[in-house]
Amino acid sequence: MDTHRQSNGLQTFLEHWGFLLTAVVAILVSQVFMFFTRLTGAPWVWFFVASFALLIFGGCLIGYAKLPVYRSGRFFTLGVKSVPEDLRAFYRWGWRVFLFGVALSLCLLLSRP
Repeated sequence: MDTHRQSNGLQTFLEHWGFLLTAVVAILVSQVFMFFTRLTGAPWVWFFVASFALLIFGGCLIGYAKLPVYRSGRFFTLGVKSVPEDLRAFYRWGWRVFLFGVALSLCLLLSRP
């Protein structure tokens, strides 16, 4: 372990706690999977509304950040570097919220409405 003499970095942490961390993550994933497979009725509708709201809100944040780019006539730009410096946080948070909404929507596919 000569690579990290001064600190006990991630590699050392995973050497000692990697199996336990993997087991905990597997248990959590199975619990989430079982929760969404048993989800029906009104809770399913509320999760659908929440995921749809997250998708809309994330899209609005992305659109707000990209509006100056669209006004300048550049419509097919990708990535955070195309967004003005002061609006990059909105762009990043927009994508985070949007992708969380997508993940929640995909989890709803596991259930029976």
